[in-house]
Amino acid sequence: MNKIPKHWQKSKFEDVLQYEQPSKYIVKSTEYGDDYKTPVLTAGKSFILGYTDEKDGIFTDVPVIIFDDFTTDTKFVDFHFKVKSSAMKILKPTHNTNIKFIFYLMQTIHHKSDTHKRYWISEYAKREIPLPPLDEQNLIVKKIEGCFEKIDLAISNFKKSKELIEIYKQSVLSHAFNGKLTNSNLNSWQFKKLGEICEINPKTEISEIFDMDNVSFIPMSCVEAEKNKFTTIDTQYKVVKKGYTKFKDNDILFAKITPCMENGKICIVNDLKFGFGFGSTEFHVLRPNIYTLSKYIYFFISQTYFRKRAEKFMTGAVGQRRVPAKYLVDLEIPLPPLSEQNLIVSQIEKRFKAADSALNLIEQNLKKAEILKQSILSKAFNGRLVKDKK
Repeated sequence: MNKIPKHWQKSKFEDVLQYEQPSKYIVKSTEYGDDYKTPVLTAGKSFILGYTDEKDGIFTDVPVIIFDDFTTDTKFVDFHFKVKSSAMKILKPTHNTNIKFIFYLMQTIHHKSDTHKRYWISEYAKREIPLPPLDEQNLIVKKIEGCFEKIDLAISNFKKSKELIEIYKQSVLSHAFNGKLTNSNLNSWQFKKLGEICEINPKTEISEIFDMDNVSFIPMSCVEAEKNKFTTIDTQYKVVKKGYTKFKDNDILFAKITPCMENGKICIVNDLKFGFGFGSTEFHVLRPNIYTLSKYIYFFISQTYFRKRAEKFMTGAVGQRRVPAKYLVDLEIPLPPLSEQNLIVSQIEKRFKAADSALNLIEQNLKKAEILKQSILSKAFNGRLVKDKK
């Protein structure tokens, strides 16, 4: 624990918080509905999993902190709720404790939780913490929330700007494929099925290499959503030569499984070792013919409109739904001559370059805002955010 003002005490979480097991508040059915009133919570990133119409076993003694017993994630809750599972503790303050002071303090703690076990009783509750008098806790919380209100407003504005830029990018794509972006003469365009201009999941000839040679491997996790970016993992040929998707330079990888497809995990692969590579079986491979640019196809299938339409044709069980290859084969797309494809791609890239520069700047500012929040919290719990009252 860092140095604290002399009039502050050293305490422990278990001294200022009492916990309740959530068993009485676990939801009986996970058939949630947007029209229901009671939220079902987790302390993880999802927070609100859905809403239930169950009337019994609702937690009402708020405000509280919910604590994920396995990850140590926390959420402040000031509304009635039910919970998904028993993998949490419901934390309430003892006397002379401002619960928001404790919650904000928890946001500065990065507790190592790399073992699958419950942490509250065994470790976390025993952590030593700084504790000022109650009136000073109240002042600190007021100061934190005053600062955070301004930062959160800036964050909200940054996120709105980000959404507008993404909408702009989609409008660029829409105009590209109806001829408006380049003021095209549509008489020279044709409508072609994707299967006529691309091989879908083609055979890939592998040159003679040895089992111990490293080749390019691309798991789903190495493809960035909506970025046309990927990374490869050097993997021995003997490990991946059977049971994986094969592709070669200039092919397009299209994630067929939910939610990767909806998230836009698509990329054009290039600079592969030996000119070919291997990847997840959850990719469809598109190989355009010599009259069709890979980037033209990439941008077409990157449209939100395309992905939403593809979603309607997915087959399979919930959580394992996939876009069938036949959907891609039969899909009709507008196809201008090759020279015009080049012009369209260059115009898209020109506009996307400016848009992406703005997005990068927004991302930098969002990161700075989060760093500023952590700086404020650090000052708060070292006694430097409000003037010493003593």
